[in-house]
Amino acid sequence: MGETKILVVEDEAITGMDIRRSLTEMGYSVVAIATTGELAVRKAGELRPDLILMDIMLAGRMNGIEAAAVIKNELRIPVVYLSAYSDDSYLAKAKLTEPFGYILKPFRELELKTTIEMALYKHSMEHALRISEATTRVLLNATDDILFLVDTNGRLLASNDSLAKKTRKPVRDLTGTNISSLVEQGILSNRMAGWNVNITTKKPEHFEEEFKGTWYDTAIYPVLNPAGEVVLFAVYIRNISESRKSAEQARHNEEFFRSLIEDTSDVIAILNADGTIRHESPSINRTLGYAAEELVNTSLYSIIPEEETKKARVIFESILENPGMVKPIRLVLKKKDGSTCIMEGIISNLNGNPVIDGIVLNGWIKKE
Repeated sequence: MGETKILVVEDEAITGMDIRRSLTEMGYSVVAIATTGELAVRKAGELRPDLILMDIMLAGRMNGIEAAAVIKNELRIPVVYLSAYSDDSYLAKAKLTEPFGYILKPFRELELKTTIEMALYKHSMEHALRISEATTRVLLNATDDILFLVDTNGRLLASNDSLAKKTRKPVRDLTGTNISSLVEQGILSNRMAGWNVNITTKKPEHFEEEFKGTWYDTAIYPVLNPAGEVVLFAVYIRNISESRKSAEQARHNEEFFRSLIEDTSDVIAILNADGTIRHESPSINRTLGYAAEELVNTSLYSIIPEEETKKARVIFESILENPGMVKPIRLVLKKKDGSTCIMEGIISNLNGNPVIDGIVLNGWIKKE
């Protein structure tokens, strides 16, 4: 409590000294006594007190209410009014400055202390809330995806810059508007706006849809109040057109590769970086006895005898370290029936290749 700094604003010297004495006895530090509104504003900026006790009627051109308004807007220091005036006109004007308390003179010390402590606590909570809101804003804008909160009546409660950019309006202009306007403007689809969500299920909804030539991935999460009722929805919308295009290209590449190897007599396999077989040619069935696709998603080392594994790993790792490298290779392989055979050929690092994107093993079984 001794660290709490208070600025007293009082134009009557004796009253000001009495307030200083009372505050000091309570354990507070009085940093200054200002006698005018102008001086109060200046001292508040210079000394940055934790709280200001402000008389309403002051000498000078600026009264206490006007000084409190400036301090609130510029410094965000909590103000508690000390005044002998209790009529409605003064209270109405004072309320506009959002004070943290209003004490009528003469006051009791217990009343003063209680009001100060409550004001300090309320101010600390408001400060924490502002930090929380600022943090939320940063998180909302940390992505290019669209994020917004909407209540069950369709009213936008919060949104990020990505949605604002799409609407060509600032975020503040979107807050409070109805989500239906974005549907009418063709910015969101009906499903993105949550029009098809059943609030009684209280479960998230996730879907992909094409809207105006673009594919979107949308997730809608219901938010419940303490009574378990849905009160609003958090909506996340991501443009997935590029990822879908990439997936489609990968599918075409795989089909193209399969068409290349389907009729070859060579043993061909595409391996991932960890040695897992991603694709295999049908000739593996004819030469090694394994069923079609039997070796897919298994390790190449599973069909190499244990005593030959170390040698194979050295070759494979050297290829991995050198994109584009092609090396001759000689491997001992285990057949399905448990016997072994020798495969000779080449191994190539085609990672990054738009068609292959992997390590290619291409060889033939050496006749005994």
